Amino acid sequence: MRREQLIAEVIRNLETPPGVLAFSPTLEEHYRTAISDRRRRSMIIASSIGLSVLAAFVVQRAFFTDTSADPETFRRWLATMAAIGAVSFLTLVVTALSRTHRAIDRATISGVVAVGALVCVGFRVESGAAATVGIYCFMMVPLAAADLASLHFRQALTAIVVVDVIYAVALVGDPEFDMTLHVPALLLVISVSAMTLWGNWRDDRDHRALFLFLTRERLLSEDTAERNAELREMTTLDPLTGIPNRRAFEERFAETMAAPHDATLAVVMIDIDHFKAFNDHYGHVEGDRCLIAVARALAAEMRGNADFIARLGGEEFVALAPGLGRDDVVTVLERLRRAVEKLSIPHAGIDGADGLVTVSLGCALVENGDPRARRRVLERADAALYAAKHAGRNRWTIAPDAAADQTGKPA
Repeated sequence: MRREQLIAEVIRNLETPPGVLAFSPTLEEHYRTAISDRRRRSMIIASSIGLSVLAAFVVQRAFFTDTSADPETFRRWLATMAAIGAVSFLTLVVTALSRTHRAIDRATISGVVAVGALVCVGFRVESGAAATVGIYCFMMVPLAAADLASLHFRQALTAIVVVDVIYAVALVGDPEFDMTLHVPALLLVISVSAMTLWGNWRDDRDHRALFLFLTRERLLSEDTAERNAELREMTTLDPLTGIPNRRAFEERFAETMAAPHDATLAVVMIDIDHFKAFNDHYGHVEGDRCLIAVARALAAEMRGNADFIARLGGEEFVALAPGLGRDDVVTVLERLRRAVEKLSIPHAGIDGADGLVTVSLGCALVENGDPRARRRVLERADAALYAAKHAGRNRWTIAPDAAADQTGKPA
């Protein structure tokens, strides 16, 4: 289900009265998957408690009750308790290892029904006071099914109806059926089951309502975050070339200048040579294609996330290259110049040696811990760019106040 559809489904349910929540199959799947971890924890805790109580019950019977009078009955009862323990432990293991809510549901319902049937077998093999205790212990089964196991209402209803029917059949089929004992026990179990199901229904309804509310807030928050990201991308990317624009450069430049760096930071201003003449000769469509090709060529020479390039506007670009040694700066500048020259874009609008589109570059270097130079670095880079243009274009110049006066030109 797409996010928009899921949000609409969640809102539709939130606008209905709480008692008539109607999840679609897709929303139901989403809900049960979302709470599967919580239900797994509930089942693990419920099974652990059940096993502990069962162990205490067996120990009490074995060590504090006289079983010598009828050892065969005790062995049969003990075998039944062992079976209950095995089923509870198997349910615990399957639930802990399950990775889907369906597996958890199947293990829980199967475990509850099996335990309910075994409890009935347990009190059927007993007689006297022990059988009476077993009959009334059955009340724990619907409580465990609806509350401790955290079954959904329909699942709890199914499990409890099945085990109550098994219980009724076991009572009525008892050869020693006693109206004064069995009928009150059956009515008590039915009452406990009804009250437990009522509480389960309310819990299930409240959990679903809370899930709807939280899901709506999460989905709307994610949707807002995505829209904000899209808007930010629209405002920080140049729509023509696809590289960052002036606004993105200003943000990145401020962050870079504020962060400490151990090596030289190079700020490079780049301008396409005679671009107005190119536009006048070839037209604006070809001019746009030229800008896109140059932008991609320059961006391809960036070293990774550390470097940054943006289009300032028109035919002017700017690059940031932090963490460079002085010897590396010359290599970077020459690589950028050659990257554009290698595009071999014809430029018949000028009288050049090769008649190709080229760029001029001006670089200013700033050292760590030099706040005055940081404030003037863009001015120095721009001055170096004009120096490169005045020197004949298709070359780079490093601002002389940050390093020795250097100019690089084609061989």
